[in-house]
Amino acid sequence: MNRVWPSLFALVLLACAFGVEPQDERIHLHLPVQEMVLDNGMRVLIVEKPGAPRAYCALYWRVGSVNERPGLTGLSHFFEHMMFKGTATIGTRDAARDAELNAKIEKAMEEVREIKLRRLERSRRGLDPDPADEKREAELKEAYTEAVKEQQEVTISEHLSKLFQANGGTELNASTSFDVTNYFVELPSNKVELFFWLESDRFRAPVFREFYPEREVVKEERRMRTDSTPTGLVDEAFWASFWESHPYSWPVIGWMSDIDQYRLKDAQDYFKRHYSPQNCTAIFAGDIKAGEIKSLALRYFGRLERSAQEPDPIITQEPEQPAPKRMVAEADSDDMIQCQWHGPAQVHKDSAALDVLAVALTDLTGRLHKRLVLEKKIALGAGSYYWGLRYGGVLNCYAQPDLEGVKDKDARIGEVERGIYAVIEEIKDNGITDRELEKVKNKLLAGQVRQLQTLDGITSLLGYYDTVGSWKDLGAWMDGVQAVTIGQIRAVAKKYFTANGRNVLIIKRK
Repeated sequence: MNRVWPSLFALVLLACAFGVEPQDERIHLHLPVQEMVLDNGMRVLIVEKPGAPRAYCALYWRVGSVNERPGLTGLSHFFEHMMFKGTATIGTRDAARDAELNAKIEKAMEEVREIKLRRLERSRRGLDPDPADEKREAELKEAYTEAVKEQQEVTISEHLSKLFQANGGTELNASTSFDVTNYFVELPSNKVELFFWLESDRFRAPVFREFYPEREVVKEERRMRTDSTPTGLVDEAFWASFWESHPYSWPVIGWMSDIDQYRLKDAQDYFKRHYSPQNCTAIFAGDIKAGEIKSLALRYFGRLERSAQEPDPIITQEPEQPAPKRMVAEADSDDMIQCQWHGPAQVHKDSAALDVLAVALTDLTGRLHKRLVLEKKIALGAGSYYWGLRYGGVLNCYAQPDLEGVKDKDARIGEVERGIYAVIEEIKDNGITDRELEKVKNKLLAGQVRQLQTLDGITSLLGYYDTVGSWKDLGAWMDGVQAVTIGQIRAVAKKYFTANGRNVLIIKRK
């Protein structure tokens, strides 16, 4: 009974969630998604989920750091900040004066940028900055500071947030990743029209006020999250070496030198190209009526004009890695080893098998933990993951070596690394057991079902899949997981976990 219970529980859980009989051999996704496409190309997904009178509302814009270029890295993340600064209607007490001050600030900062470029050229030649430029920059920054101070007097700080909060909104936030930037909030069901009005207003005619002060905020965010953390710069360097040619190579937050040189014109051009309605999916889940949502979408989102500038396609392909890469670093952190390989995009036919394989390797019952922690007792923890992106994927195995009382720490680290490879080779040769396969499938599917029981879980899963492919790929993934065989596990292990494709990061405690 102990062996049968976990799979029986997962099957019943899935059946309850999707309205199918427990004796069915396969569980299929029956999430009641209604889809609508506006004339401007914007897609609207609606999931009616009666219950508490709440609605989760989200916009998924298919733009992320992958759409940037050198010199403008981090601009997608910077937009996430700027889109909370309002419009001519939201965020200001005097739109006309605000526009005048924006123009005054921009004129000063354009000249500052020219000075910075001349300074870079002098540095390239090994020369000190021009004293005349330094003096002029100080004068310009003084004028800029006065204009910013005056603009603050006509600005309503956090106006968008306050409007949502005053109407029962919670969890208002946004996030940026390699492939997507999304904006979301949870509201009372009878306040959803407020979301339509505010969002259509800020994405129809945003005012990039406080552009340069916010640029400093993002620079500080980078210092805090990357530059000042024990392994931030190490992880960033490892990631950059992992992607040899693909635009995934730069960090989502961007390089500091690029952030420091953003211009308002750069932001405006980027907005026109990427924040066009055909590049967005709006998702609504909760105690709502689909007919009302569709009517509101036509009224508000229908007024967003489709840009004549289409986003450039991502055509650069990551080349096959010709040899292993290795990086050893010291940091004020725990000792750690990561072994990383390139994998396929999330919508690839191999993704389900790789998800199953990663779970079979990880957690307290996974093979890496059993072998390295419980049996050999040479690691304190170990695991694995597969991360599917829109244009590629990441396969990672990691372990924390147990170096307590060990004299030859390098030898122990090498033993842990070889232990990781040994587990992988066993799977290449023999696959995993029927029991492991059953357990992992149940765990993956039950995890998805649990996520689909919450409003934010529904929107995030639909948004993720509609970013990497189509929201319908969620059902295809679930079907794929249930169809995975031990032979497929062996095949993907052999295909992706190659010696030449290996990227190794070893972090030693400083």
